[in-house]
Amino acid sequence: MRRWSLLVLALLLGVGGYLLLRPKGTPRAQEVPEVYTVARGEVRVVVAGSGQLQPWRTLEVRPEVQGILLSVVEEGKAVKVGEVLAELDPDPFRRAWESARADLQRAEASLANARAQGESSLASLQAGVKNAEVAYANAQASLETARRNLEATRLLYQAGGTSRQALWDAETAYANAQRALENARASLEAQREALRLRQAQLQEDLRAQEAALSQARLALAEAQANLEKTRVRAPFAGVVLSVSANPGAQVGPGTPLLTLGNLSAYALVLEVDETEIAKVRVGQRVDVTLEGLPGETFQDRVEAISPQGQVVNNIPVFKVTVRLPYDPRLRPGMSADGEIVVEEARSVLVIPKRAVERVRGRAYVNVLLPDGSTDTVRVVLGPEDARMVAVLEGLKEGDQVVLPKAGGASQTPRTPSSPSPVPLPGFGR
Repeated sequence: MRRWSLLVLALLLGVGGYLLLRPKGTPRAQEVPEVYTVARGEVRVVVAGSGQLQPWRTLEVRPEVQGILLSVVEEGKAVKVGEVLAELDPDPFRRAWESARADLQRAEASLANARAQGESSLASLQAGVKNAEVAYANAQASLETARRNLEATRLLYQAGGTSRQALWDAETAYANAQRALENARASLEAQREALRLRQAQLQEDLRAQEAALSQARLALAEAQANLEKTRVRAPFAGVVLSVSANPGAQVGPGTPLLTLGNLSAYALVLEVDETEIAKVRVGQRVDVTLEGLPGETFQDRVEAISPQGQVVNNIPVFKVTVRLPYDPRLRPGMSADGEIVVEEARSVLVIPKRAVERVRGRAYVNVLLPDGSTDTVRVVLGPEDARMVAVLEGLKEGDQVVLPKAGGASQTPRTPSSPSPVPLPGFGR
């Protein structure tokens, strides 16, 4: 009996020792949610595009006349406004100018001769008119004398102081004086009409001669202009980007000689997707980065937006032109990326977009309270970019919002009494 009691006691001691000495499980730590401390920052809403730098102004230079090209400037040459870019053979144009000048001299001589002859003939006719006026005046005086003589003779005849023959002679003299006056009047009118007709004819002849002279002057001016156009000059200061014609070639108004670019500024044409073009406005700021100048950002404004889209790789895109100021490091053809800032909010409360839950047009966030519990708070949101969103109402600086687990991964346990925000570059912690 004593032996069984010892066996039972030993068994109990073994079981108790096992229970006391067996490995104990580690207590599971309470997971603390990932939080973000609300701080002030900025939100930039941008529309991105890419393109290549181009001269702000380019021009394909062509000659205005046709001829043999004698010389053309070299590619890459910087030229001033008015500087000679190319020259055509001037000999045919010089001969044309000399011929036009000779035609002008002949037209001037012809006009001078016509004017001199006309003035001479007019002087002769004017003299004839004056003579006719004198003859008419004399005829009037003779008629008046004949009239008075006829009256006196009649009185004498009636008084018996003269003969019938004397009366007939006086009447005949008066009739002759009347006819002479009519003839003088007709002659005067004929002289005046001849003068009028000659004046009209001379004016018409002179107008024709003056028109021919004007035409000759225009022809000479055109020949002079064509001669000057054999020297093709730069319409603006710039750089010769390319040369497309060689000396000795027959060129004309349809022949490109070279391409001139104005590099006082650069144009960057960005391709913007149709889904974002409605946000873009002329005058918006654009931040430009170039692969050839890493780490630098150039800023300017939107200058123009194409009114019609183009299909590129089966996607409708719109051209947005940005003007960049001159920089000696920039070159036409350099690749560039542009961010058009369509909306920007600075010094506003910001939180990660993933902290926001949106329900039926309203936005909510979970705020971590000092006792470790959370509270759902409705917020009013402002602009948002790819990661962050501005909070206009509902939160204050220093609040801690709970962030959902990224991709459902478990979070590292944290002490509830001292939560801290997740570090985000450029924003407060």
